[in-house]
Amino acid sequence: MTLPRASVSLPTIVYCYGQQLPNKAANSAAVIGLCSAWAASGTRVVLVFPRSGEGDTNQLASVYAAHSRVEFVPVGIPHGPLYYPALAAAAISSASSGGVVVTRMPQVAVLSAMARKKTVLELHQGVATYRNWAIWRLLLHLVSTRCLRVIGTTQGIVDNIDPIMRKIGRPTVIPSAAADFGGFIGATPKYDVGFIGSFMPGKGLEFVEKLAIAAPQFSFVLYGDASKDLALSERLRRLGNVSLAGYVSPSKIGTALASFRVGLAPYDRAGFGEQGSAFIRADALSSLKILEYMSAGRVILASRIPAVEAMLTDGETAMLCDPDNPDSWTAGLDALIKNSEASDVLAAAARRRYQEHFSFESRAERFNTVIHGLMGIHPPKAAAEL
Repeated sequence: MTLPRASVSLPTIVYCYGQQLPNKAANSAAVIGLCSAWAASGTRVVLVFPRSGEGDTNQLASVYAAHSRVEFVPVGIPHGPLYYPALAAAAISSASSGGVVVTRMPQVAVLSAMARKKTVLELHQGVATYRNWAIWRLLLHLVSTRCLRVIGTTQGIVDNIDPIMRKIGRPTVIPSAAADFGGFIGATPKYDVGFIGSFMPGKGLEFVEKLAIAAPQFSFVLYGDASKDLALSERLRRLGNVSLAGYVSPSKIGTALASFRVGLAPYDRAGFGEQGSAFIRADALSSLKILEYMSAGRVILASRIPAVEAMLTDGETAMLCDPDNPDSWTAGLDALIKNSEASDVLAAAARRRYQEHFSFESRAERFNTVIHGLMGIHPPKAAAEL
């Protein structure tokens, strides 16, 4: 019999997050979920972020359902050229005495690693999309391989990492994760079809509009900030089978997921991005929406693109359709709703895949392996291997 490996304690983890809290960004809940998984395992976790003046840290913990041992540390950060240095300084200070800095910001990661602080950069988009990266990358020449590791949420991100960063950071893929919404499985949905996410161009709302028009027999509920596309939102409001439910806070996501049967993820083949911000290529897509559908046992109808196929298998865990063919989506939706038995099989399989690969606990364990290697910590062998 092989016995489990003995647990190895981690150093203090300081997660340096670049957005004020609370906010409407779905990734904020994902960051705090990862921090909570670490805290639940006994690791000391400090979340450093720019102070917003909205609410105290106890309110933030409630909004994001954070583990009680996650330490929220809002800091005053100046705007302008000192923004990233100030964030890096706050993270480095909080990670004193052997702690490790984790961040999604390449600029902060470079500065932290330059200061000889053990640092993990968690990339959710291609590094070249970050502002002024051509300048920041020059500082990578001052970073030691002993101080930096890079994680990409998709293979597409890792494949396109800057060659200098690849050499120093030894990139690996660790997929995104979502909260466990299993407690909402079994609830009777009010709507046939649902969408939770951004109204940003490329995220699929234009496609949902076409689908709702082509399938008036089905009811749709859409959760998201309608102000991102006022013209489209107004057209959707005029459709008799569509309800716009507005932005849903992290603490209410489970209730929103339980309100519909089929979850839509109609991503564009090329990618997405709103005017004035970086365009995110489809191969860098790591869909939190799909993971939440999987977690909550929703039936999933999604685009057949490589990034989605890395998460779901057509006919096994979801139904995948050509993102350029609305007719295939209409037919797929009709089949999923009318054949509830087959749909239940897909949803259950997606839920199992979530539990095996996409929970915050499994993501934290994968991070731990990277952090152990960076810190030179080697877990003891199982008793049966001695």
